[in-house]
Amino acid sequence: MIKGIYVITKNMYAKEKDMEIVANNLAHINTTGYKRELPFSEIIARYQDQPGKNITDHSQGTFFQTTNPLDVAISGNGFFAVQTGNGIELTRNGHFKLSDEGLLVNEQGNKVLGIKGSIDFLQSKISDSESVYIAKDGEIKVGDKTIGHLMIVKVDNNLELARKEGLNFISGNDVPFNQVDEGEVSIKQGFLEESNVNPMLEIQSMISIHKEFESAQKIIIALDRALEKGNEVGRI
Repeated sequence: MIKGIYVITKNMYAKEKDMEIVANNLAHINTTGYKRELPFSEIIARYQDQPGKNITDHSQGTFFQTTNPLDVAISGNGFFAVQTGNGIELTRNGHFKLSDEGLLVNEQGNKVLGIKGSIDFLQSKISDSESVYIAKDGEIKVGDKTIGHLMIVKVDNNLELARKEGLNFISGNDVPFNQVDEGEVSIKQGFLEESNVNPMLEIQSMISIHKEFESAQKIIIALDRALEKGNEVGRI
């Protein structure tokens, strides 16, 4: 009976973690490029060989149009690469801007990497009247001048990616990432990718987790009472 209480308590702890994951997903409904994390119960249903591992749903979100020519979205399986203080990290958030030094950076000020390194707008001596054009293959032009080419990368198995704080990912277990093949993805200039969180599904999941947690509580209470009665009989 004590073992039963232990097992159910462990299950309740898992449900508590699931609730935290769902709440975090709901908090990022409007976060550009966010990828939902799967609750443990969904992990078991999808990936029975991946117990105890946090798994992210990398399915593509919908695109919405912006007025910023430096906003870009990836159609297909790939990631932008950014240079951070902790090394290269991967992201689907293409909300970019120019730094004071004229480098293409993300919202955190990290350099967005091109095939040949950082992408520098100032070195090309661009006039203010020239417009920025980003082709489907990631080539960046200002007027008729090519100033860089976005580096879009992939890993063989997205399950090997580890989530960092925020939106970024790193390649876990020393799994290498490679540039995508030509035509494998398409870059959409002036668009951003929305979060792939479906609020209705998350709320349904939250309700289900809450009910299961309550049921486990009731079982523990019943087992505790039965154990107490057993102790009373033993003292007679």
